[in-house]
Amino acid sequence: MDPLKILGTQSVQVADVGQAKLPASQDSKQAAQQFEALLVQEMLKSMWATVPQGELLSGSHEEKMYRDMLNEAVASSISEGRGIGIKEVILKDLDGLSKKR
Repeated sequence: MDPLKILGTQSVQVADVGQAKLPASQDSKQAAQQFEALLVQEMLKSMWATVPQGELLSGSHEEKMYRDMLNEAVASSISEGRGIGIKEVILKDLDGLSKKR
């Protein structure tokens, strides 16, 4: 999954700061939230990979597609709420980098 497709071209604007590329301040919160959602979605995908296929889970293409949509919705919901703490760390780092400018 391409993170740039998830973030979209409109949500992340880049400001030049020497060699580093930083998200513009108005979009940093949204970018941090979307990054956290991406990480949570990958975590859920890995967790589902440990569930044995068989009796209740058929492993069909439709089931996998539904599970991916479910994982995306759950990850988005988690990141919009309190999250798992990753977006706060990212925002703190971005604030620290913006103060160094």
